[in-house]
Amino acid sequence: MDFAPKETHLALQRMANDFSRQEVLPESEEIDRNKDPERRFPEVLLGKGSRLGLRTLAVPESSGGGGADLITLCIVGEELGWGDLGVGATFAQDWSVSFALSATCDEARLAEFHASFVADHGAHLARAEFGSGPSFECRMPYAGGKERPPAAAVKDGEGWNLGGFAAHVMNGAVARHVLLSFDSLLSEDRQAFLVDGPASSNLHVARHFDPMGMRSCQDVSLVCDDLRVSEKCRIPCVPGDWMRAVPAFCVLPSSVALGTARRSNEHATVHARERVQGGKPIIGHQTVGFMLCDNLMELEAARRTLHALSWEAGQESLSSLRQYYLMKVFVSEACERIARRSMEIWGGAGYMTEAPMERFVRDMTSFMHAGEMMASLRVRAMSMI
Repeated sequence: MDFAPKETHLALQRMANDFSRQEVLPESEEIDRNKDPERRFPEVLLGKGSRLGLRTLAVPESSGGGGADLITLCIVGEELGWGDLGVGATFAQDWSVSFALSATCDEARLAEFHASFVADHGAHLARAEFGSGPSFECRMPYAGGKERPPAAAVKDGEGWNLGGFAAHVMNGAVARHVLLSFDSLLSEDRQAFLVDGPASSNLHVARHFDPMGMRSCQDVSLVCDDLRVSEKCRIPCVPGDWMRAVPAFCVLPSSVALGTARRSNEHATVHARERVQGGKPIIGHQTVGFMLCDNLMELEAARRTLHALSWEAGQESLSSLRQYYLMKVFVSEACERIARRSMEIWGGAGYMTEAPMERFVRDMTSFMHAGEMMASLRVRAMSMI
C-alpha cells in the first residue's frame, strides 16, 4: 500500500494551509482571549472555510460536497489543526457525523440531510451520547443538573419520545442537526436519531462550559425532555453499519490534534536555533537535540498510524474497532507529549502567556478531555481483547 499524497491531496493540503495562515491565525489569539464561552464561537471564520468547501468535504460530490475519503480528511485536518485546534475540531466533527450518516442512513434520508446541510454555510453537526448511568456532572451544583431526565427512547405510536442528558457536546448550541444515540457504540440495542438542533427543537442547552483550551470550539451540555420525533428521524442501527461509522470519530479528531502538535514542534525548533546559551544555539546541546528528535519520531509514528488505519477503514472488511480506539489514545497522548516537550525547550519563557507554547499545552490538555475520554477508549479496547 502506498500512502504517498496524490496531487489531489496536495492541492487540498495547500488550500487548508493557506486558510489557516491567512484567516485562522490572525483571529485565533483574540478568540482565545475571549472570556465569554457563549460568544466566542467563530461563526464568520468558519463560514469562510465553508465557502472553500471545508465544512462539506465529507459529503459526496453527487450531493454537492467534496467527496473526500478518510485519508484526504486526515491530511486536511492536520493543516486546520495547525492553524487552531478548536477550528479544526469543529470541522472534524462535521466530517465525522457526515461519515456516520453516510454509513447508516438510507438514500432518501441521506439526500434530505445533504440538501439541508450543504445549502447553509452556517450549519454544523453535533453528536450526543445519552447514557443510562449517572454523569460525573451530577456531582456539581450547576443549572439544570437536578432536572436531568433519564436517558430513554420510547416508541409512541408512529413516532418516538426521547429524553436524556449529555455533557460536553461539541458544536451543541449551534448545530443544525444533532445525532442522538443511546447506550454504547457496540450495543445491539442501540437507538440513534437525527434531530434538529436546539434552535428549532425541544433540545436545549443546559450549560456552556469554559474549557482551558480549544476555546474556539463550542462545549455544552444538552438536555431533552419528552422530545417528540417522527419515525423517519430514527437511524438504522445495523451493527455492521455502525462499525463502519466509528473509525471517523477516532481518526478525524486525532488528525487535527496532530496539526497542533506539529506547530508546537515548529515553534520549539525555531526557538532552539535562535536561543543562545553556553556560547552556541541550544539546538546544539545534546539534551535539546534529543527532545526535538523525540518530537519528530512521535509525529511521524502518529501520522503513519493515522493514515494506515484511515486506509483500512475504506476497505471492504473491517475486522475490529479495537485498533481505532487504541490509535486515538496513542496519537492523542503523543501529541500532548510533543506540546509539553516543546514548551520545555523554551524553558521558563515557554510558560509565560506572551509565548505561544503555553496555549499549545492548554489546547492539547483540553483535547485529552474532550468527547470520549482516554480512559473510556482504553476500556472499550480492553473489552475486545
